[in-house]
Amino acid sequence: MKKTFAVLMLAAMLFSAGCGNTMDGAKKDAQDAAAKVEQTANEAKDKANEAKDAAAAKVDEAKADATAKVDEAKDAAKDAANKATENATAKIDEMASEAKNAMNATDAMEEAMSGRMVSLGGLMPGSTTIEDVQAMFGEATDVNGKVMTFVEGLKVTFDDGNKVTTITTTSPSFDSGDGVYVGDADYALNDYCGPADAIRQVGDGVEYEYNSGDKKSVVIYKATNGIISEITCKLK
Repeated sequence: MKKTFAVLMLAAMLFSAGCGNTMDGAKKDAQDAAAKVEQTANEAKDKANEAKDAAAAKVDEAKADATAKVDEAKDAAKDAANKATENATAKIDEMASEAKNAMNATDAMEEAMSGRMVSLGGLMPGSTTIEDVQAMFGEATDVNGKVMTFVEGLKVTFDDGNKVTTITTTSPSFDSGDGVYVGDADYALNDYCGPADAIRQVGDGVEYEYNSGDKKSVVIYKATNGIISEITCKLK
């Protein structure tokens, strides 16, 4: 009986020792598993932080690009505005210069008209003498009292003092003091001479009259069908 009891006690002790070992192993396994879970969680947290940082960096980069493009657009708009202002200023200056030139041309023409010297073929009514005419054109080809005809049908009338009073031509060989020839278009008179002092219808044409600066003589351009057909310079 004692022997059996001893055997049972030994078996109980062995069983208790085995259970203790099993519990220690399970506890260690649980600790290892918890450590792995914590490590995995930490790794996941690190990756999440890395992803967050990368996303923030991309956002900052996108903001920087957008800011740069906005600044670039602002600079381009500013440059365009400055260029437009420069072009407008240059155009205004050009227009002002053209206006000034036009005014100067008008002043010059008014001055020329106010000091116009009436002449035709180099002859001036009231000052050129018969000797001057003969020296320039030779002897007259026809004489009718005080009216003499010279080369190219140039007709010259003299007063009693043998000074020229009237010169008339229908030839394109002689120009007036304004540079107008027979054969020129009448619309060019305004460019050469400025506005006429008088315009009148005569027969089959139109006469444009311009006074000399001293109002003592006059040049008359007769136009037929829009073309200068006769030029006359004479004392008034």
